[in-house]
Amino acid sequence: MPGGTFLSGDRVALRTVEEEDLPFLRDHRNDPAVRRPMTFDRPTNLEQQRDRFEDLYDGDDVVLLACVDGEPVGHVALFHVDDSAGHAEVGYWLTPGAQGEGYATEAVSLLLDYAFDERRLHRVRARAIETNDASRALLDRLGFAAEGVLRDEEYVDGKHVDTHTYGLLAREWNGEVTA
Repeated sequence: MPGGTFLSGDRVALRTVEEEDLPFLRDHRNDPAVRRPMTFDRPTNLEQQRDRFEDLYDGDDVVLLACVDGEPVGHVALFHVDDSAGHAEVGYWLTPGAQGEGYATEAVSLLLDYAFDERRLHRVRARAIETNDASRALLDRLGFAAEGVLRDEEYVDGKHVDTHTYGLLAREWNGEVTA
């Protein structure tokens, strides 16, 4: 398995992205089942994916592959990290064949543990388009609070759709009582 394991759960391991992974990322970034819910609206070739790869480790973003039995099944990222303010945004996708198995829940949970426990962030935010029911359900399941709707923000499948915004505080993730 290329790339070092950074975080491990019961079934999912999150590992670093290596150059050998670029075809996997390119292929799935172009797959309509992945790119439409993620609102990727332009094709990506291997050279463009390589350029993204070279920028992955600039700054404080954390970009990892979700793997099951040593094989990549998706991508998770903690980005727009602001350590001084204590917040970041989480993003994720799984290959169509890996969806519905609970892998995204475990992968994002691992990343949230890291964000709150190791990075000591105070808040993590997320976004999901109106038509991405699976992603919105995942955020609800993980305890994210719905915080707002950006009306007609994205253009997907020939129509404008709303983007739902979510937030999760460290104390909520760690089960502390809020008053």
